[in-house]
Amino acid sequence: MSWLVRQKSVAYRLRDGGTVTAEKFGRLHQGAPMLEWGSITKTVTARIAEQLDQAATLDLSAPVAEYLPESQLPETVDVRSLVTHTSGLPRLPEGIITNLVELRDPYAKYTTAYFDAEVLPTLAGQHTGTVGSFDYSNLGYAVLTRLLEVVTGRDWWTLATDEVFAPLRIAEVTITPPPDRVPVLRTWTGSVRQQWKDTGPFIGAGGVHGTFDALEQYATAVARHTLGKKPLGWMDDPLLWWHNGHNRDHGAFIGISHDGSRVITVHTLGHRAGRADTTATALVRDRLRT
Repeated sequence: MSWLVRQKSVAYRLRDGGTVTAEKFGRLHQGAPMLEWGSITKTVTARIAEQLDQAATLDLSAPVAEYLPESQLPETVDVRSLVTHTSGLPRLPEGIITNLVELRDPYAKYTTAYFDAEVLPTLAGQHTGTVGSFDYSNLGYAVLTRLLEVVTGRDWWTLATDEVFAPLRIAEVTITPPPDRVPVLRTWTGSVRQQWKDTGPFIGAGGVHGTFDALEQYATAVARHTLGKKPLGWMDDPLLWWHNGHNRDHGAFIGISHDGSRVITVHTLGHRAGRADTTATALVRDRLRT
């Protein structure tokens, strides 16, 4: 929550046809720090799934229960529905916060072992009974992450490196950033704001850290490969394909125009959730006026 944070910072860059037309870097964004991408990580997970489907390692149309039988999910819940947030799984797993420790760090307990033992067997009971309606789900992407790991025998970070970041030549990304490269945010009393830890399968829902340039390079690389088609796992509006991400105190937004000519990258520190989105909206609006 922004009123608790003493220092705030915004960084953005807008490119049109490869030329920088707007740019700003706040104080906390200078020096190439490692920033949380939040749910933009989901687009990486979606791309992994797409690559594996194209390689016939995975079938996006197959029921999730074919790969994760312990989930006992209905056959109508296929892998693609996890990618597109239409699976009928809730946004968060039941029981995510049961005490003050979990309130301070909601995802920390979800190791792979815990997820396999305590979450996967309960999915059928958490399912809403509907499939096909959009309902944004962090849980769905954690299930997708675990499914990808089970199918391939590789952990998510290895998959992300092999299937996405290395082929797209994106460096300066990690899920274990050096502490001295992560911006330190403090309260008004001077205490450090501890950031949430994405663990186990929730790594694939929001665990990537990277520099601002790496975030922009990722968006630009995706734009080059879209060929006029919406990237799998991205959101859509009349002007942009986009995705955002909001972890505690970190906010991010990337957007690419449908023809790939415009790339918008925004990151915020210490601001309320949604500030990255409104900054991107203002950049687009200003460009439309010129």
